[in-house]
Amino acid sequence: MEAATINANNNVTDYKSQVIAHLKQAYPHLVNSYEEKLKEADSAILHQLVQAILRERIVDFEWITRNECQIALIKLDTHETVEVPIRTTYILDHIDLDGEILHTDSRGGVTVISRPAQLLDRLFEAFHADSFDNIDQFYKEIENSMYNYALALTIAEERQMKIKADAISLQSEGTFDYLVKKKKHDASFSPLTFLEQWVIQGHSIHPCSRTRLGLSPASISEYAPEWEGRPSVIPVAVHKDYCKLTHFEDRSVSNLLKQEYPELAVRLNETLTARNLNPHDYEIIPVHPWQLEHTIQQNYRDELESQKVVPITEASIDTAALISFRSLAPVGDQNKHHIKTAINVQMTSAIRTVSAASTQNGPKVSSVLEKIHSEDAFLANSMSFMKESAGIHFEPVNPEDDEERHFLQKNLAAIMRENPEKSLADDEIALPAAAFIAKSPVTDQLLIEELVKNHAIKGGFDTLTDAAADFIEKYVSVLLPGVLTLMSKYGVSMEVHMQNCVCVFKNGSPEKIVVRDNGGIRIMESRLNEFFKIPELNNSTNLMTSNRQDLLDIFFHAIVHNHLGEMIVALSRKLGMDEEQLWRPVRHVVEQVYASLQHDARVPAENLTDKDDLFSEESRLKALVRMRLTNKYTENAYVNVTNPLYPKKEECAK
Repeated sequence: MEAATINANNNVTDYKSQVIAHLKQAYPHLVNSYEEKLKEADSAILHQLVQAILRERIVDFEWITRNECQIALIKLDTHETVEVPIRTTYILDHIDLDGEILHTDSRGGVTVISRPAQLLDRLFEAFHADSFDNIDQFYKEIENSMYNYALALTIAEERQMKIKADAISLQSEGTFDYLVKKKKHDASFSPLTFLEQWVIQGHSIHPCSRTRLGLSPASISEYAPEWEGRPSVIPVAVHKDYCKLTHFEDRSVSNLLKQEYPELAVRLNETLTARNLNPHDYEIIPVHPWQLEHTIQQNYRDELESQKVVPITEASIDTAALISFRSLAPVGDQNKHHIKTAINVQMTSAIRTVSAASTQNGPKVSSVLEKIHSEDAFLANSMSFMKESAGIHFEPVNPEDDEERHFLQKNLAAIMRENPEKSLADDEIALPAAAFIAKSPVTDQLLIEELVKNHAIKGGFDTLTDAAADFIEKYVSVLLPGVLTLMSKYGVSMEVHMQNCVCVFKNGSPEKIVVRDNGGIRIMESRLNEFFKIPELNNSTNLMTSNRQDLLDIFFHAIVHNHLGEMIVALSRKLGMDEEQLWRPVRHVVEQVYASLQHDARVPAENLTDKDDLFSEESRLKALVRMRLTNKYTENAYVNVTNPLYPKKEECAK
């Protein structure tokens, strides 16, 4: 274990040197700021790590009280301990630290733990390390995340000065006023892209929220969303014999790209004709520039030499990186599709390529969702879906083995997604839900905090808590009818966590939810078959299920823990609010939705038992860190925690 730790720390120390060297060369004025932000990043990642360790019960611990302070005491052996002082514990086991984490060794010596690696050293040297076979890798991931988070904080400080100056020049009164005025002032401005690129923290729960193993600091500053990344996507012509296409209606990836970028068709014809190739024999796969340089050039050499794969570098497409890094928005025209590209880099928990299954299933699932949306007025009233119009992936001919086949498929692949800003009115703003818990660069308040305060003024509420509860009720009245109807009526559970949810606001109030990414979906075939014939899907990612619990697990992970839970705990932390008062309107809306579904004769009574599970005493939390430590991120692991939807006694008595 000790050797593994030393090796891991040597690797990440080398990465830190790379970061400093890059800043000295490209951004010398940011070097001192980066050194300061490292302390802030260390503290934030350590907080996330210890919270995950306690929430997921990765090690045994007990609660003790000392000097009126609550302490999570981890006994490493009879005389060696780690003490985590905690000021506040929240409903879903979030914690606020109350001072320093202390390690007491067997001789009574006390050391302050101030870095994530220190904590891991202490815990896993003494605790059944053999059961965690990915510890060495986890060290690298979490340290990489910390150094990259410091980078994000460093550039955010500089970006904010420019944004504030812009907001002053537009005489803006708050974040939404700034976005609306900026949109009117500059027709090419995308509030959605702006807010996606302002989510500095990344994943709200995972301590590896900024892990980007495989990317150099220079590539991060060029392509990452928090650095206002503008990748020039390269259209790659691929011979039709080496392509597999799936599309919604009759528009392939190639057709969509040629329609939206007419100059691309011209350049494609010129390039291929000059090489004595027939343009009609080729399809187009849009490729991230990093992926072209670092993956395609090295791993598709035979196809490049034989001209089965031909990059059209003269016709690059201007895009902006969104939260997920590999998903890209068009620059200057909100009518054009978003593009989900493959990038062979580990971010958070997984290598962010695009699987063959997702290119095939995305458009097919979108066709089902479109039918549901067109026929179910209750669902469609507040929810729509970011249609995955077309998918494409490279299909190797005679690969040596399945591993090579899968690698070549998923590294040269793409999905075209409908743009959620396409049909917005001038006074409507689309924002990613992840932005709710980000600090606004205009006001320095959390966006959710600013929204609640504005709601309090506009609604004339007696207290901020009343305003917050009313705002949450309005928000979930937009969010939950569609999500719950989709699950309990049609058997479709989507990962509507904060990154996958785009909310449309007007005058500071939520109007509609747009759900994106069909990747983490689960479909219970017996339920959906009651309404629609399911197209043949690639089930290699376990998309189909016969287990109702799978639908509920997705709901709890995405909605309760990684969406509403993060919004509510942020309000409680920032404004000192009682969480229970903010969860009460959520339960109320869930009750209303199931009352409506009960009156829908097409919903089988047995499906409505979902409500009983949603209101059970415990909820299932996806154990993200445990999954990384065991290197089983594709096999979901869960722990049971308190369920904030569980009705209180006074509510049950009504």
